[in-house]
Parts: sequence; structure tokens; C-alpha cells
Amino acid sequence: MTPHFAERAGVRTFIHQGPPLSPRRLDLEVPYSEELRIVLPLASNVAAGVLKALEGRRYGSAVGRILCGGAAHLSYHRMIVTDKLERPYDYGQPVALDGYITFISGAITVGRDAQGAPLLHCHAGFLDRDGEQHGGHLVLDKLIVGSEPLVIRLCLFEQVAYQVLPDAETHFNLLHPVLQEVS
Repeated sequence: MTPHFAERAGVRTFIHQGPPLSPRRLDLEVPYSEELRIVLPLASNVAAGVLKALEGRRYGSAVGRILCGGAAHLSYHRMIVTDKLERPYDYGQPVALDGYITFISGAITVGRDAQGAPLLHCHAGFLDRDGEQHGGHLVLDKLIVGSEPLVIRLCLFEQVAYQVLPDAETHFNLLHPVLQEVS
């Protein structure tokens, strides 16, 4: 099948080349979670700050939001059209921004790599110093907090770890929730 857009109940939907994974949305309930509010100060590296806040805590994975704040520097990727039939969209080259950058919103997932180490993933929207809107996949280890603190809320949970697994439908490696035994 050739990847294409289709109209479904008035919504433009992209149909990938691979077989659809059903159900796409996976739901797992956990008996315990911990809410964490992280405030990162001026000039701090966001990836390092989040990982430091998670040190010593018991969790399988986490999800959260960038609530407010700014950046002095960041790098992000947007999706681009490719000439590859099996993967018609992919991340483009990184876009770097410097100066006063204000966050509108951001969604963070803390997953696990093959060795069990934390893996950070974030998509966000933000305004540059001229008020122009930007958005995409943030490179958190290149994100430096600006002149106002960056506030992040995370919900940590055990028994489920988001792990990177290949996805036959999209031809991307995606974070999938994997049930784990309590240690």
C-alpha cells in the first residue's frame, strides 16, 4: 500500500504503509504513582536537571508537562517529507534557537532504553524572541533554561516502563508501555 491521507469522520488522517497496530492506544493501570514538581534554574541543562531529580526514585517510567518557563537555547526537530516509500516522513535536521524563548506547552515521556537507563522524549510548542511560534521534538540535552525558571510536572509510576520498540505500521521506533513485575 502507498502511504496517503484519508478523510475519516471529517478528520484528515495519515495512513502509513505498514499493517496497523490495533489497538493503537494502550492502557495500563498502576496502583501507585508519584507526582513530582521540578523547578530548573537559570542556565541549567534540562536533561541533566530532570535526570538529577529522578535519581534515587523508584519508577518504571514517567509522563509529564512543561508548565511554564523559558529557554536561552534549544534545538528541535520537525517532520519532513522524504523520498522513501517505507518512511515518507522523518525527522529533519535540527533547528537551533537562541535568545528569549517562552514555552507554550510541552509533553515529556521518560522511557527506558534496552539497558534500562532513562530515556527522555519531549514534544513542545514555544515562541522565539520575535514572537514567532515553533514546535517539534525537543533535544532535551541541548535545552538550556533562560531568564525565568522552567517548571516541569512529572508523574512517576512503577510496574510499567515505556520501552523503545519497532513499529511495523509507521516504521519508527516508538515508546510502548511494557508491564513489569514489582521488585
